[in-house]
Amino acid sequence: MSSKLKEYVILLTMGRDKLKRNLQFKPHYTSFKASDSTNTESIQLLHEEMEALYLMDAKELYQADAATQMGVSRPTFARILKNARQKITMMLITGARLEIEDEKDYVLVMVPSEEKEAIVKSTPQSKYLLVFHVENREIVKRGHLTNPIYQNKARPGQALPMLCSTHKINFFMTNALGIGLKSALLSKGVYAFTKENLTEEDVTNF
Repeated sequence: MSSKLKEYVILLTMGRDKLKRNLQFKPHYTSFKASDSTNTESIQLLHEEMEALYLMDAKELYQADAATQMGVSRPTFARILKNARQKITMMLITGARLEIEDEKDYVLVMVPSEEKEAIVKSTPQSKYLLVFHVENREIVKRGHLTNPIYQNKARPGQALPMLCSTHKINFFMTNALGIGLKSALLSKGVYAFTKENLTEEDVTNF
């Protein structure tokens, strides 16, 4: 790493306290680099910095609300957000690789289903939405919600992304999914995956 870039990254991470953050977003892709760049240096984006970007730019929260959700003061949140945006700017300007830190040890996975107790005929219009709490690739807790699309005939592109955001869902899995709904979910920081004959084993191997 060049001396200037190294000094810059050190400056951005100085003074970082070790308080536990409330990290909701689960990075699925953790390394980014311009395909035509010859720069071999890398910049690390801390998980809390990715979380700040997620809360502000994907969920579009007010800064005070985002700080509360992360469990930090507003000035601390503002500093974290500023560092995140500066690091991404440096990556774009210098062509350095961006590496995203991942500190979250669990994920929440939502799967539509016609049954409460098992994954059956999974489509966005299914009667239920099963929610799996996955740690270390094992299901440790599960629950279900009534699908507002089935119950209230709500529009999938509006109802499901909002519901996923409210319940802090990280991944949405189903047998089939339209590009519009997939994009709407991603705009809320929810990664969507499709697979025929979806099983609970797939839920732990996203």
